[in-house]
Amino acid sequence: MSTLKKLYRNVFRVRAPVSHIRISRADKAYSIFCYAISTIWVLFVLFPIVWLIGSTFKDPVDVMKMPPDLLPSAPLQYTVRLDFTDIAKQHPDQLTQAIQQGLAYATWRVPDYLAAIHFGAISAEAYVDGKIVAETYINGITYNDNRGILWKTQRISDNLVNRQLKQALAVSNFRMDMNGSLPPSGSSETSDYTTQVAAMFGSVTKPQGRLMSVTEQPYLLGIFTNFVNAWKEPGLVIKGMTYAGYLANSTTITMAAIALQFIFSGLAAYALSRILSQRWSRIWTIFFLVTLMVPGITTLIPMFSMVGSMGLNNTLLAVIVPGIPGAFSIYLFKGFFDALPGELFDAARIDGASEFQTFTRVAIPMSKNVFAVIGLMTFLGSWNDFFWPFLVLQRPNVWTFPVAIYMAAGGSGSANADYGVAMASAVIAAIPTVLVFATFSRSIQQGLVWSGLKG
Repeated sequence: MSTLKKLYRNVFRVRAPVSHIRISRADKAYSIFCYAISTIWVLFVLFPIVWLIGSTFKDPVDVMKMPPDLLPSAPLQYTVRLDFTDIAKQHPDQLTQAIQQGLAYATWRVPDYLAAIHFGAISAEAYVDGKIVAETYINGITYNDNRGILWKTQRISDNLVNRQLKQALAVSNFRMDMNGSLPPSGSSETSDYTTQVAAMFGSVTKPQGRLMSVTEQPYLLGIFTNFVNAWKEPGLVIKGMTYAGYLANSTTITMAAIALQFIFSGLAAYALSRILSQRWSRIWTIFFLVTLMVPGITTLIPMFSMVGSMGLNNTLLAVIVPGIPGAFSIYLFKGFFDALPGELFDAARIDGASEFQTFTRVAIPMSKNVFAVIGLMTFLGSWNDFFWPFLVLQRPNVWTFPVAIYMAAGGSGSANADYGVAMASAVIAAIPTVLVFATFSRSIQQGLVWSGLKG
């Protein structure tokens, strides 16, 4: 029987089940150790990324929370209800003024006083004999945009609200109907901050209406507040400026850097590979490689001085021009050109093609993969570059996207930094990189493989 089994396995090439293979304890321990190290490494890599993406949906309370939460808290809409029935009975001539002041206090002073709330929107309702006669509503984005315009002080007082009462009511969509036909805008779920608002109304602010309740309900649109603020914040520095302008600056610099790398590095590498003699080719290749060993910080001051003497500071050329020489790009191009068949170049020359025609019609069509790799490397380096643009671009209208993100975060560690807006900006900045990788991933892989081959 055993002979028949052996014959059957030899004829049909049946392998022994994997479960029959004996694994020593040392191999098992080694495998477990490798899996554990890999898992820990993945967690260390993923945690900052998850925190970054999660922070784009967080308010300032959650962003600065320690220990950090990976998931954001849902923004809430708070509704403050005030009863003016006693005012309507005792002083009917003062009712309108009392309602306007009371709703303005509730709308603007409650978020200002309770800084630790997950503020998405706030509304206020005025009741007379159990009917809603007036209401206000404002979302967090509109509130933050107009808070600094109406009042530039750190805290709002009743007197300050009264001075800007008309504008404050207009921004908060004040509506009034003494017939009581207005529908309720909030939920019936009592907020945990009711006691604090009641204490505030008894001491910090004193509206003529009686506080009935403070309710809350989820306001899911508030999770996109950081993205909206990120898009609008540059307009606070330069009128009419948005992050689209900074994206345009970064895109212009990056596209110019890629084109110049293709032209200058490609031509230089072609000359080293196909025009110069082997001796001079080796000398110049060693020279380019030696330049890679020079720390970039040592050339920073001379480069800054040269750019300034050329009058390029505060222009996009101040970032584009110093990045034209690419020693590593030349070396990578040369390695790829060396691997191409020399017979093709000889045939082109026999047909009367010039060296430039040979480069454009033979070398470039056969080198799309290495061009993709060089383009990706240049794109990443130029798109994510921060220090040099921060050094030479002082005017806000020529900032690149990384510099704008840094400024949005408050510059040099400002206490008023809005890190949620900075994280949202960082996610926006990462989208082009992801799209480039997704689009050219196959060409990039082939270029990296072929660049290491020798003909």
